[in-house]
Amino acid sequence: MQVSNNQRVFIYSGQDRSGKQVSGQVSAENKLLAKGLVRKLGVAADKVAPKPTLTLESLNRKVINSDEIVSFTRQLATMLKAGLPLIQSLDVAAETTEQKHVRDFIMALRNEVAVGHTFSDSLRNYPNIFDNIYCNLVAAGEISGTLDIMLDRIASFQEKDQRLKANIKKALTYPIAVLIIAGVVTAVLLINVVPAFEETFASFGAELPVFTRFVVAISEAMQKYWGLVVGSLIAIIGVFKLARSKSKRFSYAIDKYILKVPMFGKLLFLSAIARFSRTLATTFSAGIPMLDSLNSSAGATGNQHVANAVLGIRDKVSQGSLLNVAMKENSDFPPLLQQLTKVGEEAGALETMLHKAADSYEDSVNDAVDTLTALLEPAIMSFLAVVIGGLMIAMYLPIFQLGNVF
Repeated sequence: MQVSNNQRVFIYSGQDRSGKQVSGQVSAENKLLAKGLVRKLGVAADKVAPKPTLTLESLNRKVINSDEIVSFTRQLATMLKAGLPLIQSLDVAAETTEQKHVRDFIMALRNEVAVGHTFSDSLRNYPNIFDNIYCNLVAAGEISGTLDIMLDRIASFQEKDQRLKANIKKALTYPIAVLIIAGVVTAVLLINVVPAFEETFASFGAELPVFTRFVVAISEAMQKYWGLVVGSLIAIIGVFKLARSKSKRFSYAIDKYILKVPMFGKLLFLSAIARFSRTLATTFSAGIPMLDSLNSSAGATGNQHVANAVLGIRDKVSQGSLLNVAMKENSDFPPLLQQLTKVGEEAGALETMLHKAADSYEDSVNDAVDTLTALLEPAIMSFLAVVIGGLMIAMYLPIFQLGNVF
């Protein structure tokens, strides 16, 4: 029996007819009616109080990450497929979750569903956790009575998207980490090590080599202005992030430029096309209209330039153009995707062809990551050798030339 929307959840504790301490919860319009329901259950209540409502702000104190959402989706899909009702499935999911913040979050969803909200509407209350794609797919599953199948598709979609993101992070994290470490080591050498050598050089009483004087000058500047340098870097990063979040024009320009960066640009472009293809295939196969699917796919690309291209073909499709024809008129979409889309539209199997396109581009991303990693390792090692080795040579060069100095 579904509870009306104006009812609230109350928790109680007390003793049953046998004297055993029990606790639980009931739904009622007010506290007085809740006490009456508890008495009907044969419980002498010590406490009847409204159940604390978890808000988005309280849940955000500890953010629910994407891995936890994937696990929750997969678990919920499994229980629904086993025939458990949605509320019971949410109860089981909460009970079997070890992380308290996830358990609290699932119970917040459960309580909203218990008072009559649809599952998709409950999810839309947490837009920073569940995006439009997730909510639209859940809504489509509820309407068609295939929520278990839809959640299974969502979980598969998320898992593939997670693997794709992990591969991109793998390609970007290694060089960034090495460069940061190299910067820290270089700064330590310039601020702490070079001055010690400088004191030794002062006792030589002769002119130092040009390269050594250059490094000493950099060291002196770093000792004087290291705070300014660090502050300037932090300020530049902060201004960049603020400008990107506030200015669509700036964000678009950056995303467009990134795609032209050697090696990395191709990797990011392939990733954006793979996510577009996978999202479009998943949403369209769920029965979501093509224009809405293209809207969702644009947001899933992760690149504003590619997203604008997707919105461009959406406008052409809305005017009656076929999807593959709209793609051909835009140079941002690769020929393979155009051909597979054409075959899919002609054969009435568009979602199948788009899934194949996504698989192909995800494989291309994996290959690109492996190639990039293989190329970057010797390049980074050479860079470190030049920077760190150059500093060492500059410090020891006067010692090598002791004969000339004295």
